[in-house]
Amino acid sequence: MQLRNGFTLIELMVVIAIVAILASIGIPSFQALMQNNSMTSQTNGLLGVLQLARSEAVTQRQQATVCPSNDQGTCNSASWNDGTLARRDDGTVIRVMQANADFNIVGPASIVYAADGTSVGGTLRVCDSRGNADSRTIIVNAAGQAGSRTYQAGDSACPP
Repeated sequence: MQLRNGFTLIELMVVIAIVAILASIGIPSFQALMQNNSMTSQTNGLLGVLQLARSEAVTQRQQATVCPSNDQGTCNSASWNDGTLARRDDGTVIRVMQANADFNIVGPASIVYAADGTSVGGTLRVCDSRGNADSRTIIVNAAGQAGSRTYQAGDSACPP
């Protein structure tokens, strides 16, 4: 008599059922992880643009502006959702950050850095489809330093 090694159809179906149950538990938390990573990436990208503009203002000894732009060359937009542009006062483009349709960014018309790196300041709100609880706030203080934080009571609400 010859022994055969392998799986029966019932054993295979039990394994598939177990894998399906584990996947149904793990996929929602994986989606939340992906959204959190995407929010962090978008926020860090904006922080990088702001920090680079401040650095350029100091090293080149001229005003630098971070503003919304839909043509990647001029500050011609009223919406930060069109993309972000950092440029020196002489018109030289420092950095362009493309628009991302997954995010709604609200802020002032522009953030301007003086030649000494100081700024009037400003606040940018980075929101996604999850609303206020998972949004980020980027704050530029009068010294020109930019930082981010999670949503706190008193922050402006994300647009609907």
